[in-house]
Amino acid sequence: MKYFNRQLIKFASFLSVSAINLVFSQPAISAVSCEAGTISRHSNGSLAYCILARDTKVTVSNPQIGTSIFPCKAKNYITFAEKSEFQKCRLSQEIKIIKTNSVQTCAEDFIVSISTSSDGKNISIRCERY
Repeated sequence: MKYFNRQLIKFASFLSVSAINLVFSQPAISAVSCEAGTISRHSNGSLAYCILARDTKVTVSNPQIGTSIFPCKAKNYITFAEKSEFQKCRLSQEIKIIKTNSVQTCAEDFIVSISTSSDGKNISIRCERY
């Protein structure tokens, strides 16, 4: 029984470390479904952009903004930086962007874009109508 308990503890520890690694190492987590023939890749093989085949919710985690969800609209481009960091998309529904002293509403069909400083400490979220 003690052997089983030790093995269970080792396995649980492994799962915990794996889950923590997944949460903190992935700037954007999303299952991106692209329309055929629209995929473009960076030189390192990561997705640069494509036209979304369906509405997609992109989850972005950052110490500055916490975890944010961006609902991206099908039949429109989604773009990522070379390190697989989400950059921009057209919104499929309205979102609220909370800044230091204000709240900005970003309407459906607006373009939301995220940029991060080279040191990764500062993040900027913009909402624009195109």
